[in-house]
Amino acid sequence: MRRIIAIVAIVSFFLVLGTHKFPSVAYGDPGDIRQRVQQTRTEISELEKVIKALDEAIRTRAERVKSLERELAQTEAGLSQVREELFAARGRLEEANRVFAKRVRSAYMKGGLSYLELLLQAESFGDLIVRLVYLRRILHQDAGMISAVRQEQTFLQERETTLENETQRLHDLGRQRDAEQRNMRDQQQEKKAMLAAAQKKLAVDLALITPQAERRPVYGVVLDNAPQARPQHGLARASIIYEYEVEGRITRYLALFSSFPSKVGPVRSARSHSAMLALENNVHFIYSSGGVDVLDRIRGWEVRGTNALRSRSPSFFRDNSRRAPHNLYVNLAALGIESQSAEVVIRPAYLGREGTPALKVELEYSPDYRITYRYLPERGAYRRYLNDRPHRDATGAVIYARNIIIQHARHGTDLFRRPTPDLIGEGAIDFYSQGEHFRGRWKKENAASRTRFYFQDGREIERVYGQTWIQIVRAR
Repeated sequence: MRRIIAIVAIVSFFLVLGTHKFPSVAYGDPGDIRQRVQQTRTEISELEKVIKALDEAIRTRAERVKSLERELAQTEAGLSQVREELFAARGRLEEANRVFAKRVRSAYMKGGLSYLELLLQAESFGDLIVRLVYLRRILHQDAGMISAVRQEQTFLQERETTLENETQRLHDLGRQRDAEQRNMRDQQQEKKAMLAAAQKKLAVDLALITPQAERRPVYGVVLDNAPQARPQHGLARASIIYEYEVEGRITRYLALFSSFPSKVGPVRSARSHSAMLALENNVHFIYSSGGVDVLDRIRGWEVRGTNALRSRSPSFFRDNSRRAPHNLYVNLAALGIESQSAEVVIRPAYLGREGTPALKVELEYSPDYRITYRYLPERGAYRRYLNDRPHRDATGAVIYARNIIIQHARHGTDLFRRPTPDLIGEGAIDFYSQGEHFRGRWKKENAASRTRFYFQDGREIERVYGQTWIQIVRAR
């Protein structure tokens, strides 16, 4: 932070310098100076936001590490106690077995005389009574010894199970702690790199300095995915992409953007579920009209958005190299409805737990809509394939997914018999990231509430940084 303050002081000096009307060999005329200083001030402001977010993320992870360390210490102490109880239980079981074995060996050495034979050998009624009393004591003692052996065996099994479970828990906690420490170290190094880069050259692109810093998306665009619409523009630059089924067993996308590409599309019509997803993500919804029922829903939910077919903005345009309706595009850079979000989110670089290996993910909406993801360890991401071909956008950029969520939802039909997933409630998910697979659940309370994704143990999923694909499919 001291370095940032020093840089701000330098900028202030330049601002004073910029008010004087004389040329400068080093900096050019005063107009250029003021423009350069303004740019520097903007970049410093951006760095301060990211550093503040990084500091908060580092503090949060430090608290998590402390909490995990405490839990590890408690678990290790509990393990020590279980081991002591297990050792004592084994000793008691050995002693009970030894005593019982001695009793059996004694009976064998005495000829294995049965209880009935012992009674029949009584010489008188009094002798019979005495023998009955002794037999009763012997039987009670034998039953006690057997019960003691069984109790110790049961206790021993319980302690062994507890030891196994606690050992696994200790392993899991250790892995979570190590992941949190790696994330914290990575973010601390990122902060140092940012400060060093700011001191050396403030004009470096912020996205290159902090690849883990993500801005909140502000636009949500419905994208056509018919064969005539491919390859789409802007797909590789989206932050989050939902894919869902529409009529004819084809699919469409809802792409959320935090950056503003100059050409995004083709833009297609809304569905009630795409409007709902735009609402829950608090983005400006861009679509090309929709059915009367869908338009009623958009008005009723008060979804902020623009119907491209009714807009007079020159930012919506047709590309004559394609046929309608697959040729309507939007220039987000010129649209001017939304500004880039000031909200910066720091995503972790590593998962905090271990899943099952998953180097390949396959799903199918229909025979002509087959999707495959193949994990590339060197990129830490899944390469996306559509119908067995690498998926690229119109610029030729290959689509890579850092996070994949397959959301299983019941599907009904709307007013016009179009497939409509029920996204309110809960259901199963499959989560893929960093070459690993996790099962879990999704939950959504109402149309406006955020869909939450959880691991099976109830902990909310923390996505790693990078593009996320959410595949909405029919429930199994």
